[in-house]
Amino acid sequence: MTDPTAVKAPDPSEIEVSRPEKLLWPALGITKRAYVDYLLAVSEHMLPWLRRRPLTVVRAPDGVDGERYYQKAAPKYAPEWIDRIRMPAPSAKRDVDYPICDDAATLAWFGNQASLEFHPAPVRADRVERPDLLVLDVDPPEGEFAAAVEVALLVIEVLDDLGLETGVKTTGGKGLHVVAPIERRYRPSQLRAAAAALTAMVADRRPELVTDAFRKADRGGRVMLDPSRNGGANATIVAPYSPRIRPDGTVSFPLAVEELASAAPERGTLATVADLLDGPGPQRWVKLAEEHQRLPAKLLRDR
Repeated sequence: MTDPTAVKAPDPSEIEVSRPEKLLWPALGITKRAYVDYLLAVSEHMLPWLRRRPLTVVRAPDGVDGERYYQKAAPKYAPEWIDRIRMPAPSAKRDVDYPICDDAATLAWFGNQASLEFHPAPVRADRVERPDLLVLDVDPPEGEFAAAVEVALLVIEVLDDLGLETGVKTTGGKGLHVVAPIERRYRPSQLRAAAAALTAMVADRRPELVTDAFRKADRGGRVMLDPSRNGGANATIVAPYSPRIRPDGTVSFPLAVEELASAAPERGTLATVADLLDGPGPQRWVKLAEEHQRLPAKLLRDR
């Protein structure tokens, strides 16, 4: 890991946007300049969920209609003020220098690189062996967002019964993420087992609605509750406020529980989110970023 204080990041206004009129979301008329402006507008809310976390981005140099690829390693041409941490990348079968996005300048720099999705790890760079987020991915059948809402409310109910503070956000796609910040005292294997136990508890309450079956053919039209994002430093979750590489410009948007019943993924977009930051969802996630909770014994028992 480099020393983040060795070279100070510039003011984000100093980040040059190359080809600012290049269309990244052609159907919406969103240019690279407009995209970088969006990232800066949400940076105060987004950065607490990126800071000190190894970061994977999805780049689409020709916009959402072109090719895209996951990028784990910081490019060799990345400025020296962007911090990095060297970790094994199983998919690459080698160690790579993951970038760390600690400030608005880094966020703007990645925006200029046409990094259209941000996927941080659920760990911090100083203790990558101890995750600090419990995440359940609520994955409904296509077109069944209402069912995802029903399951997310059920997950929140179970977590509330266990005494855990939670947040919920859209994925920017068809589903939802339920997130509970935790203390950094558990091994990835313990967290995976706890997430699996939590999934089983939720499924037991509504077995006709919830399944943990990975294969779609085995789900029987039910909503999949996926605990697999709890695997430590090499697991990732799309960051709050990160766009998704979709023509409609949807982003992963934080919600308050009371908003779920009327929520719709298409409402949180690059065009709307900057005007929604004072709403209950974003404000809830500001507070959630400061939470550090112990996992209840019921999830850890016999594990």
